[in-house]
Amino acid sequence: MDSNNLKEYCLNLERSLKHNNHSNIDGLNLFTKLKISREIMQIENDTLINIFNYIKRINYFPNVFINYRIMLTISVSVASAEKHFQN
Repeated sequence: MDSNNLKEYCLNLERSLKHNNHSNIDGLNLFTKLKISREIMQIENDTLINIFNYIKRINYFPNVFINYRIMLTISVSVASAEKHFQN
């Protein structure tokens, strides 16, 4: 996944979890942390799930692991709700 897509995922996550203009997640801050962790791990353009599995395997960056887990979960939840709503 390139940086632009990662940034968009982070901003979408912030918007998805916002309630009454209050959010516990800063999408740009999250993007910066994830981008830095990818540079440290020397991971460039890979899928979210591959990065997630790599972080899980090396058992390092616990907060980054949680962030990727949330992003992957939210994406599936939103897609499932949209599919259910269309049927």
